[in-house]
Amino acid sequence: MEERKRKSLQCEIYHRLASMNCARIRQKCGVISFTNEAYEALVIFHENSLMELSIEDKKTGQIPFYLHFEARDPQSAGSHIQAFFEFFKAKNRAEEQLDVEAAKVSRPMKLLVSCTSGLTSSYFAYTMQNALEKTGIDITIDAVSYTEIDRLEGQYDYILLAPQIAYKLPEYRQKYGDKVMAVDSRDFASYDVNRVINRLVRFTGVSVA
Repeated sequence: MEERKRKSLQCEIYHRLASMNCARIRQKCGVISFTNEAYEALVIFHENSLMELSIEDKKTGQIPFYLHFEARDPQSAGSHIQAFFEFFKAKNRAEEQLDVEAAKVSRPMKLLVSCTSGLTSSYFAYTMQNALEKTGIDITIDAVSYTEIDRLEGQYDYILLAPQIAYKLPEYRQKYGDKVMAVDSRDFASYDVNRVINRLVRFTGVSVA
């Protein structure tokens, strides 16, 4: 029954997006594209209620936004799609700068980033770690599948949930309290690690060195 609901939700999303004036249905089944001066954006519908959202920069050929997720419920799916279109429509988007002074905590911190399989969160964690090392900030970041959180949570100060498993935030908050937070869909999909780190510092309320 749950799988039928997910398929129904995915079908509803497809028809809503396909009916948009700016949408173009690709010949390949299950692909809807959106184009503007800067970007070529794709929404790809897979089996098992899986969806991909990707945006390609026409000038550089790079992919500044990518997110895959399972269409589990209208709220989370809608949040991901909203982030997709906000990025697509944004003009002159300025990258947020890392607040280095605020992020220099008085003690070492260990963060655990988690997604469905641990693959996308591993690259996100690597990108965050790389940004921090350039500033000398003492924060260690690892990544795992959400199936490992219960086994490893005691080794980390804070746990960051990728958008794919953000629906589990209430469950993990009940277990582990305020040490768990969800990464914003847009931040994760665009690898805006500075914004995530700044938000984490504000969220944790840590004191500066």
